[in-house]
Amino acid sequence: MFSSGEGLPGRVFVSRAPTWLPSLEAETNFPRVLFARMSGLQAAFVFPLMGSTGINGVIELFSDEIVPPDDDLMRLAGALGIQVGLYLERERTEEELRRQKEAAVMASQAKDRFLAALSHELRTPLNPVLMWACSASEDKNLDPELQEGLKMICRNIEMEARLIDDLLDLTRIARGKLQINLQPCRADALLNHALEIVRSQLFAKNLRLSVDLTASNHQIMADPTRMEQVFWNLLKNAYKFTPENGEVVVRSFDGARDRVIFEISDSGRGIDAALMPKLFTAFEQGTRSGEGLGLGLAICKAVLEMHQGRIKAANKSSGQGAVFTVELKTVPALSVVAPVERKPAAVSSRKLNILIVEDHDNTATVMSKLLRHNGHEVVTASTVRQ
Repeated sequence: MFSSGEGLPGRVFVSRAPTWLPSLEAETNFPRVLFARMSGLQAAFVFPLMGSTGINGVIELFSDEIVPPDDDLMRLAGALGIQVGLYLERERTEEELRRQKEAAVMASQAKDRFLAALSHELRTPLNPVLMWACSASEDKNLDPELQEGLKMICRNIEMEARLIDDLLDLTRIARGKLQINLQPCRADALLNHALEIVRSQLFAKNLRLSVDLTASNHQIMADPTRMEQVFWNLLKNAYKFTPENGEVVVRSFDGARDRVIFEISDSGRGIDAALMPKLFTAFEQGTRSGEGLGLGLAICKAVLEMHQGRIKAANKSSGQGAVFTVELKTVPALSVVAPVERKPAAVSSRKLNILIVEDHDNTATVMSKLLRHNGHEVVTASTVRQ
């Protein structure tokens, strides 16, 4: 190793210029003179490897003869040194980018594993609480105030469970593990079902609901559960960001060629311009945020892309409210088989012997108590082997 200015490499590192030494014996700044003498070396030529950001190294060439300077060779070596220096610089940059990319991938995978594990651990203890509270709320002998309190507990636990489900969906999407089961279905029916789920929240805020589904064809190939999840998320956003006595408008109309367009709009404050470019990015909420983690729109976008659909957002021209537009590919009506109406199965009063295999003790306890309350014999185990 040579410090700056020491020996041939150090001198060229400082000067940044090719250096020709016709006689090593005459040099005073050459620490390796004894080695050169023992090896029979007489002359040396050193040139720098220059890059765009500075010097990347030097190359030394020695001769066993005293050789006078060659200006042409020095110019050629200088040009060659620049090419080699730029190559080394590019290789280092690419290697650093590879390391950063690998680190980013590993960090992303670690984050996904953490979220998946965290979501599972958060979801598991909610199950027994939800089952117990919902079962108890159905007891008609309870004091009405207590019954309403239990129902409130159920609603909030279900909301928490949906947030956790969103986390799980996000990790599946990031890892390419989210699966969809495509089948013929009617998009308007899925939208109407999502409307029924949120209708009580709309009325609780005294919101006007306008529904105008005029598209000539609502038949699509989709995963019904996932597509309903998209509509539910958009409707939830609409009522969440609409003030009391406001309005939510739901429309469908024909798009270009084999496309159907759905619009869900609210009469809230609209979307901040700074938020618009990253609106469909996970964990982004902005000033429109309320409860939630900012995952719903990111999941909507991913699910729609898996269905060859699109989603976009805009503010109303009036400045009062936001509009979310969903575009889906339709299929001919004949390819959609009308669902067969199924009557709910009659509840059997027969006493059953039931085995519950559940590794979460509280969940197993609540399930067994609820089943025993209905007259069944229940045995629990924490593992299949047990």
